[in-house]
Amino acid sequence: MITMEEFRIGKYKIDPILFKKGFAKGCGPYKCETTCCSSGVFLDPMDRDAILKDKDGVKQFMDDTQSKDDTRWFDNKREIDSDFPSGYAVGTEVINDKCAFLREDGRCSVQLLSDEKYNDPWKIKPYFCVAFPICLDNNVVTFDEYQQDNTSCCSIISDSGTSLVESCKAELIYILGEDGYKELLEMQMKFERDSYEANNDEL
Repeated sequence: MITMEEFRIGKYKIDPILFKKGFAKGCGPYKCETTCCSSGVFLDPMDRDAILKDKDGVKQFMDDTQSKDDTRWFDNKREIDSDFPSGYAVGTEVINDKCAFLREDGRCSVQLLSDEKYNDPWKIKPYFCVAFPICLDNNVVTFDEYQQDNTSCCSIISDSGTSLVESCKAELIYILGEDGYKELLEMQMKFERDSYEANNDEL
């Protein structure tokens, strides 16, 4: 049986929940309801600075429900958090009951600008916005339960038939890289094989 210490890829530990659970059929991040953005998001100060560097472009993708006053976009209250590259996190402000960058149609102004300007929708989008519903918790790659049981797109179940490793492939590659993801797939196969053998031994 694989040991807990073996659930590691590079500097990250891997939460076995990624192998054990997944989304119900027809649900998942690809059907995002944007509820996760309703209370604003946390981001690294470096992400904030990258957005502000492109603030004029971001404003072009905002609608009437958003504020183009860039001094209102962030709360700038630094919180110590070792999972962020700088060791700190800041938050986006909530305007009209949603993240300052979320449009009425549910699309992100930052992502839209990033896609047009850099041909990469994730280029200046905050790290944990890209990774969600996968997150880092004290250097453990795991599932973010923030919207569990509140929305179908961010709620997981046992015996879904498709693990989080598979359904959150893009997010996990973003965190672990292509090689890290391949290692994760191998880890999942070993986990499933060992679990199968353990269950048969109990019969």
